[in-house]
Amino acid sequence: MLVSLLALRDDYTDVGVISPSYHEFLLPEQRRRVAGGLGASDPRYKRVVGVINLEFHWVAYYIDRQQQVCYMFDPLQKPRNYKILEKSVRSVIELILGLKDMLHFEKIEWCTQDDGTSYGIWCLAFVEMMLTDSMWDDCIYKLKSYLRMRYLHKAIAFVGKTTL
Repeated sequence: MLVSLLALRDDYTDVGVISPSYHEFLLPEQRRRVAGGLGASDPRYKRVVGVINLEFHWVAYYIDRQQQVCYMFDPLQKPRNYKILEKSVRSVIELILGLKDMLHFEKIEWCTQDDGTSYGIWCLAFVEMMLTDSMWDDCIYKLKSYLRMRYLHKAIAFVGKTTL
């Protein structure tokens, strides 16, 4: 997931990425340090994206720093997952971005996972759709296999580019 997010960061302008592993740490200081490790707090990033893993399930968020809005996405559309994600962003990400108590949170409900394995793909698709200001269409469900290969290709190309 992280490599795919970094590849998307390279494809689009003004995008910062939060390391997903921050959520695994217990101490607030550790969480903030890891979350900010990829430089997302840099003011030049007008958009910040990230994912976290909740018990073997990915959820994603997209923050528009100028509009002060955090769009949250859970492919399962579970209220509990949205609460955990909002709490995590409020307690860690708002602080490192200098937006404490400034973000308005919105749930994205236009996509619901239809199987037990595609949550990561839908999170990446959500992030990219937000970055491109694209609209969801249910025909995208039929593109799941294509999207898997697309993000795999992006990740491989990114790793190949950074190792040269």
